[in-house]
Amino acid sequence: MKKFTWKTQGNGDINIVILNGWGINCKIWFFIVQKLSIYFKLHLIDLPGIGSNKKLSLISIKQIIEILNFYMPKNSIYLGWSLGGLIATNFALLYPKKTLGLVHVASSPYFINQKNWPGIEKKNIYRIYHNLSNKYYETINDFLSLQILKQKKYFEDLEVLKKILFQKDNIPNRKTLKKGLEILLSMDLRSKISMIKVPFLRIYGSLDTLVPKKISNLIDLICPNSQSIIIEKAGHIPFISHKEEFCSILLEYFFKKI
Repeated sequence: MKKFTWKTQGNGDINIVILNGWGINCKIWFFIVQKLSIYFKLHLIDLPGIGSNKKLSLISIKQIIEILNFYMPKNSIYLGWSLGGLIATNFALLYPKKTLGLVHVASSPYFINQKNWPGIEKKNIYRIYHNLSNKYYETINDFLSLQILKQKKYFEDLEVLKKILFQKDNIPNRKTLKKGLEILLSMDLRSKISMIKVPFLRIYGSLDTLVPKKISNLIDLICPNSQSIIIEKAGHIPFISHKEEFCSILLEYFFKKI
């Protein structure tokens, strides 16, 4: 396999390893990197098949965990957005002594809707896969546009982000997108998530249709020692739509806990 690469930014004493969602590279974190790099040292990860690691071969989550274990500094906070939350959770379960904390951002231990478990309908997740595979930029553009408040300052932020994300050769290949689909359809950590022993913060958007806020109450029962925060009027990417509030939540939580 070709060499795994990542980007490190910031001068803080606390390391945060940041893991992306399905089919999107680490440039999605542009706005909060600017704010959090003052306080933390951020390690921005492009998963194999995406962004700076686009040419890497497709591998399993188990292999991704081992790569993180090998390359990332010990005693890091693992922050995972959406699908990245599954990877971050796996790491915290396998290597609790190397994990300083765990953060879920618009994520779930199981993404598929079932009786008594809110999530995504399978037909909808297949539709997302089809759209990402056939009209990537249009799909991401529509997705981002739906996540922000309809105010001028948010549209200006969105235009900046699009220019960064929509640079040449940023489209993941179909095999990579399919691998993400398979993970979202099959991975179920509901029976394991109660075993997390590190500080565990969960951040949701009140308007998120992919990870409904109802999940928050269910995981409160499964993981009573964790903390959940719902950001009002936020969707699936609260670190863009509500970046100041999002950063304040992280800072308050971890500087109290660590």
